[in-house]
Amino acid sequence: MKLRRRLVAVSLLLAVEAMAFALLVTESVTGAIVAAGLTCLSLWLHLVLHECGHLVVAKLLGLPVIAVRIAPFNGWRNEVSVRPSPTMTALPLRMVLFYLGGPLTNLCAAAALVVASASTGTALTRSTLLGAAFVGALLGVANLVPERSTRSDGHNLLRWLRAAAAARDGLRAGYYQEEVVRALRAVARAGGDVHRVGIQARPGSDPLLALAAYQQRLSTAHMQPAELVEEAERLAALARAGSTDPAAAAAIGQMLSVQFGLWYLYAAVVTGSPVARREVREISELAGIAARTQPRVFSTRIAMSLAHLLNQRPEDARSLLLDVRPGTEPADLCAVALLLRAAAESYLGNHADADHLLRAARGDYPQLAQLVGAIGHERMTGEGRNSLERRRDVSQSRSMISNRKGGDAPAR
Repeated sequence: MKLRRRLVAVSLLLAVEAMAFALLVTESVTGAIVAAGLTCLSLWLHLVLHECGHLVVAKLLGLPVIAVRIAPFNGWRNEVSVRPSPTMTALPLRMVLFYLGGPLTNLCAAAALVVASASTGTALTRSTLLGAAFVGALLGVANLVPERSTRSDGHNLLRWLRAAAAARDGLRAGYYQEEVVRALRAVARAGGDVHRVGIQARPGSDPLLALAAYQQRLSTAHMQPAELVEEAERLAALARAGSTDPAAAAAIGQMLSVQFGLWYLYAAVVTGSPVARREVREISELAGIAARTQPRVFSTRIAMSLAHLLNQRPEDARSLLLDVRPGTEPADLCAVALLLRAAAESYLGNHADADHLLRAARGDYPQLAQLVGAIGHERMTGEGRNSLERRRDVSQSRSMISNRKGGDAPAR
């Protein structure tokens, strides 16, 4: 509703201004009404041109386009979304040009309309063209102004110009979070009815309801980092409570230990953020809750292997996943298990086995695979200390969860 009210208000303002300008030029009420209507109509044409500009630039620069939404008569949410690889060459330049594509298209169209107005002989046509040029120029300049919204072209331009490395890291972290969410969905599916609140919701099943709400908010990115950590801590307290049903406690333990275990592994290996012992103990405790109730369940073994990796016990992590073979169902959890075992093999110095397991995972989790490759590279080159041996405070590792958006911010 707010978007529609905004659209109506802008349209009315444009109509009034265009009518006043046309009346001044044409000195005809009828001509002024016609010119004002055509000027307002040009707003929609400029919106279409704006998104087409983004789309053409994306195609020319080889940026993968994942969504195009051009609906000028249905509000302001017109956008072209791209999903560039964080390792793409000259990525900052490509992204700057991509976000410039829409505004520059509007400004070029405005310039062409001004030139065309100079060659026309009638006042009505001239006022209409000048009005349309003004709308196009206004739209182009407005989109170049940095706003607080991450959907603003100006905001994203500034982000890629001022902190290209941070923007690239944010892109990588966003894709990794997508893989974490995908793994958590696989854990939920493997958990069967325990995770299905529609089946299990009954008196005394509050922990399951809380877990389902947490999963939904996490999947739809409707949670700020601080809220996410706070909610996770409440769930962890429920899992530890003696009154909680063991199956529900195991489901919570699996979910939280896999989620934060994957993120702490990323923080330690990719960003170099050390993992505090307290965080590792919490992951181990939650995984242990699941293991006490469901020790042979696939997702429990994955949770325990993550805890062992963070505890610098790759032998134990490896032993839990030795029987996992390519093609084991469910496929998503199989890929995660193969990659975690590859990480364990890398820590143990078995690089040939790690490479074989990476290939067996078939690229289903590319960011997690890159993380495992980074472990192997670190161990082979011997540069620096083991990333999991660095134990200091890890205030940054929780803030990593803020990068949850898949792909780069869409251009408007």
